[in-house]
Amino acid sequence: MYKYATAIGADITRFSIRVAVIRMEGEVICEETFPLKSKQTKDYILSELNQAISLMRQKVAAEAINPITIGISASGFIDHERGIVLGPGHGIKDWTNVPLAKIINKDTGLPVFVGNDANLMTIAEQRYGAANGYRNVIFVALRSGIGGGIVINGNLYRGVNNAGGEIGQMIINFSGGISETGIRGSFEHFASASALVRRYNEEKGTDRGSNAKITARDIFELSYKKDKIASRVVMENAMLVGIGLSNLITIFAPEIIVIGGGMAEARDSYIDMIRESAFSNSLENCRAEVKIERAALGSRSALIGAAVYSLTRLAGKTI
Repeated sequence: MYKYATAIGADITRFSIRVAVIRMEGEVICEETFPLKSKQTKDYILSELNQAISLMRQKVAAEAINPITIGISASGFIDHERGIVLGPGHGIKDWTNVPLAKIINKDTGLPVFVGNDANLMTIAEQRYGAANGYRNVIFVALRSGIGGGIVINGNLYRGVNNAGGEIGQMIINFSGGISETGIRGSFEHFASASALVRRYNEEKGTDRGSNAKITARDIFELSYKKDKIASRVVMENAMLVGIGLSNLITIFAPEIIVIGGGMAEARDSYIDMIRESAFSNSLENCRAEVKIERAALGSRSALIGAAVYSLTRLAGKTI
């Protein structure tokens, strides 16, 4: 019924709202990015989101394309049945317990479905990306934080209260620092892009304020140029990412782990170091069939996942 239908996929990120019109089979017809100012409130985000959706609808209407539903990707805990963003706010004022689906439905007149960003990225990669054809999948989003999603026997695992899959919060070093979430020694605290930047500044002997503009991408670029400090912290980071993945391998014995997020755009040598660490620190029987691959859909995965999720839900199916 919905094979040729189109949906709007929207992805609310820290720095932008990204919107696309997408067909059920994952084809991206049109895509736009709308930058956000640094200080954000609930009302501001809702206004910018509505404007972005309206502009996208106008753009594709000229080609006689009429999306029938909207899927929204947001970070944090989501009540996906009711489309409520529970929080945390991630820097957006009043961004907790927001009935996002209801608000956007009222403003647009279209059915709206909301999902956690990492879960929607997982759905997209499992259906159309690097994990296509696999039924037991773990997706890990390496970015400023670490998110993830788990597919077991072809179904997205949500856990109680839709709270499952928070891969970034597993503990890999209990004697380590306390993260922003208050968890000691978390995977996210030690292996995220933010952690890479922190470690570079520590090794460089600069504080965060004096070298605030350095990014994970900059550090990778320096490592390619054989900068000793950058090379050392990238290697350390890959080892720590691999440690986290080794835990997932030993617990779940998945068919494939897909690495996404901005850090997955690094060169193959980084992914190879992660594989070496993960496989050397996991049980042989558990790792025997596991593949560790880079995500195939890149930054579009959340958009594709959101749109396909909304079309699937509109058809009365769970995902």
